[in-house]
Amino acid sequence: MDPARFKIFKTQRGFTYSYYWSPPTANKPTLFFAHGFPAGSYLWRNQVPFFQRLGYGLLIPDFLGYGGTDKPTDISVYTGSGHSADIVDMLDAEGVEKVVAISHDWGIHPGSRLINYYPHRVSACVFLAGGYQPPLLEGQDRVSQHKAVKAQLGYDAFAYMRFFIQPDAAKVIEENIDSFISLVYPTTTSLWMNTLCVDGGARSFIESGKITELPAYITPEDKEHFKHAFLSTGMSARLCWYRAMAEQFLAKDDAKILSTPAAYIHQPLLFVACTADPLSVPSAGDAVHAKYAKGPVTRRELVGAGHWGAEEQAGEFNVILLEWLEGLAVEG
Repeated sequence: MDPARFKIFKTQRGFTYSYYWSPPTANKPTLFFAHGFPAGSYLWRNQVPFFQRLGYGLLIPDFLGYGGTDKPTDISVYTGSGHSADIVDMLDAEGVEKVVAISHDWGIHPGSRLINYYPHRVSACVFLAGGYQPPLLEGQDRVSQHKAVKAQLGYDAFAYMRFFIQPDAAKVIEENIDSFISLVYPTTTSLWMNTLCVDGGARSFIESGKITELPAYITPEDKEHFKHAFLSTGMSARLCWYRAMAEQFLAKDDAKILSTPAAYIHQPLLFVACTADPLSVPSAGDAVHAKYAKGPVTRRELVGAGHWGAEEQAGEFNVILLEWLEGLAVEG
């Protein structure tokens, strides 16, 4: 990603954002890519050259806590209504009327709320690995519902979140950054089943300082980028997303649209499931789309891919996305 294409912009909420901008050509639509934890906009590094060459517009922010964007530690500002308003401010700054919203991991939360609060700004939507996130009811988040999740899946899929919300989590990660990167990018998902999905497993692995081989899709340059990004700005703000959820700020914010027509999706939807992802289980996405998607739904799979499908199977994901986009009657 060309650093020269990143812009700095202050939203109406008063937050300074850094975002990657490449304008569309030949009436192509603009693609809005929403990243999650922990990579930031760098997650989409394999999509940028592919779609930029084809003339698609690209708007890819670093959300709060990442890159050159502000890093507040007040968890009350990490809300869906706030993030979606920030996104619209960026769209307005570039004169973009509508986008195809493409979301992964924590990016699915602002991506979903953009649809809920500003449906007229979204022509179509894509969810990678995880499905659409409908408005949360208080006490129904992934931290609070860990017993129900374990009963449903047979394992504690979000056990690691209980570590991420601890006061010392950022310090533990920063002091054992190589171990953290090994945990986040495993060569097999079995490592996650034995660590992320076990109570205390994430903390134990990171504090042990254990370093494992990284998968082929994470290059030495990628690892150095991650280390610099994580250590130069710290992990505290990145982890605020988890704390905002656990302390019910997201649900309280979502109360404005809970059980309203805004909770439903009417735009064309593409769900790209990652069949080997133990965290974002494809069946969960299928269930939520069956309930909330009122427009056309297309389902594709990255067979054998874990959670990081945009990196692990970048070529396959790009082709799936392109073919779907070409089938839409969407222009810039």
